[in-house]
Amino acid sequence: MSGVVLSVGSGETLSINRREAARYLGCRGDLREDAAALLALCEPEVRRAAAPRACHAVTGVSVEDDRVALDFCTIESPALAKNLSGCRSAFVFAATLGAGVDRTLLRLEKTDPAKAAVFDALASAAVEGWCNELNETLSRGLVTCPRFSPGYGGVALSYQRDVLSFLDAQRKLGITLSDRFFMTPVKSVTAIIGIRGETE
Repeated sequence: MSGVVLSVGSGETLSINRREAARYLGCRGDLREDAAALLALCEPEVRRAAAPRACHAVTGVSVEDDRVALDFCTIESPALAKNLSGCRSAFVFAATLGAGVDRTLLRLEKTDPAKAAVFDALASAAVEGWCNELNETLSRGLVTCPRFSPGYGGVALSYQRDVLSFLDAQRKLGITLSDRFFMTPVKSVTAIIGIRGETE
């Protein structure tokens, strides 16, 4: 699809919030010294494994009551309808850290489960950081809505299929979908960002 734009990042420059990773591990408040040390130890391994890529396109938006009509599907969701209220268009994107993260995580789960849990948490924080970077880039000069992903706010995970198909994400990013609508590579995200207009 000619309207789909590809973005390629670097594992070395990924924004990884260690406190967010610690939250994924169930840690609250100040990090214990041993937990902080393990996060610091695992972070370079996440960076080496990650190959962040993304693609996005613009879709038309029409909101009527709880129904959101996009160019490629119609979604029934009061929360998404509220989020996109007043928008005539939106960015649709898919982002991934790539298969290398999956392979490393699988290896660690077999050899060092504790380290695997930390690696997994850091990778989750890394894909969130990658999405934040994309969100910031796409929103530059525009007034946009908070990004909204399938699986939240009453938007079924099954809509992942429509998003990935619209973006041709399997060919462009190597993202596939299971029968239960979970993505592989596992550290992948799809989202919609409503566009309200340009900044003044």
